Amino acid sequence: DGDTIALMPGTYQGQTGVVTQRRLTIRAVDGRPVLEAKGRVAERKAILVVRGGDVTIENLEFRGARADDANGAGIRHETGKLTVRNCLFLDNEAGILTGNDATAELVVEDSEFGLAPRIEGGLHHLLYVGRIGKFSVRGSRFYSGYEGHLIKSRASESRIAYNLIHDG
Repeated sequence: DGDTIALMPGTYQGQTGVVTQRRLTIRAVDGRPVLEAKGRVAERKAILVVRGGDVTIENLEFRGARADDANGAGIRHETGKLTVRNCLFLDNEAGILTGNDATAELVVEDSEFGLAPRIEGGLHHLLYVGRIGKFSVRGSRFYSGYEGHLIKSRASESRIAYNLIHDG
């Protein structure tokens, strides 16, 4: 609890994890490290599963998440508060996918979501927010979705401001 994990530059293939700390920051040391799923997801859900606490993730790239149920996410946020800054979510079945905890909170700033997989019949949302308490996204880019939503929110309170949302 309270630590900072600093990732060195590079591509981390098949490296997944579950975050359960009360307070944790995960950020890049330099550049933007790539967490590439390569067929692996934690708990059959995501490259990173975040559960509980107050977690901040900064300047990482999440790429290629696939799961058996076609809901493979870069990040699966289940409970607690998650802040995501300056991250890239590319070629995932879902960039970020939340659970339905009414007390959960998600803040996304200055991030990029794009290049949804071109799989017929799949609803690959770039950012899917379930029935959580609060959600905000600002300064972010959404593009190249495929059959799913670019942003979908069922949060009690949603604030979507100063983003580029392009479905062309």
